[in-house]
Amino acid sequence: MTMGEGDSQMERHGSRASFEHSAKSRQARFQDTSPTISEPARTPVDDPGRRHNYLLALGHAEENLFPGIRGPGGAIDFFAQRNIKWWDGGGEDGGTTPTRNMASSQVACVNFLLPLSGVPGGLMAVLQSLDPDVREVVDIHHEGRHFPVEFEWIGTNESLEGGRRRGAYETSVDAFMIADTTSGHRRAYLLEWKYVERYLSGRPEYKGAGASGQTRRRRYEERFKASFSSFNPVMAPGLDDFLYEPFYQLMRQRLLADRMVHDRELDIDQAKIIVVVPEENWAYRVVSDGATSTSPLLAQRFPQLETVDEIMRTCLKYPESQFDLVPAEVLLEGVQRKLPNETGDWASYWRERYGV
Repeated sequence: MTMGEGDSQMERHGSRASFEHSAKSRQARFQDTSPTISEPARTPVDDPGRRHNYLLALGHAEENLFPGIRGPGGAIDFFAQRNIKWWDGGGEDGGTTPTRNMASSQVACVNFLLPLSGVPGGLMAVLQSLDPDVREVVDIHHEGRHFPVEFEWIGTNESLEGGRRRGAYETSVDAFMIADTTSGHRRAYLLEWKYVERYLSGRPEYKGAGASGQTRRRRYEERFKASFSSFNPVMAPGLDDFLYEPFYQLMRQRLLADRMVHDRELDIDQAKIIVVVPEENWAYRVVSDGATSTSPLLAQRFPQLETVDEIMRTCLKYPESQFDLVPAEVLLEGVQRKLPNETGDWASYWRERYGV
């Protein structure tokens, strides 16, 4: 990349660099004004809570959830029954309740999908907004339960790393659904939800160094190069290119999807990774801003490609069926088109809180 190209990128994307700040400010305003947040929840007394106005007061983390999924039978019970660890961001309660951080992407994912599980046709509208081939959402039968959406999914038996605790240091996706398609496939959708995450600031962390790097190669390289891997060996010849975030996470999620298809977990024969991320969050979407790169190796290999989406698609054998990156408003608009009356309160909450 020449200096002129770098300067051009900086100019085009510099105005988007403050998305994290604006998103957290939106969450602070929502906390202050929404009737869904109680007065005690708005007034944290601890030092972090006073310094960061997008944090709820300690003990009020459940108010981070859409009102319809609070209380008995709601999201907290859903996670507890499945032994799923919540991301708590600061060790507030060991992951037994949601984080009080209102800018949490995990909370955003749960707030979007779990309420729709109780609306007939709600989750099908989500998947059809991503894939018009969807004919019917299929319940996920696992450990004696059946439900149309699961969270922090690691696979049916164990993660790629051999662990079993969902949400705890294992390769997982934020949400997981299955559908039968008009073309005759049983297709899995592995959704990764992003909100304020960014990887362009500072020096990129290379995850291939030292003993931990060797452990990562031992875990993933054979799968990366397997005949059933989705990665194109010509365009993506080496695992090391992907040992930088966000590619490291996306690579592992794609390997999880490949294992599921290869082993026919839950009878699926296809699987697609869907990253849901705001259009404005350029610090996640872009690979390089001219000054730094998320993956220097991939930026050098593909200097003509600007975004994570473009590079991931280029590195896969069948990109249209294996990877997509979309903003949440595509999903919300698809649901509202099909179910405007049934999802009015949910959509209003989402638009007010997340600005979509």
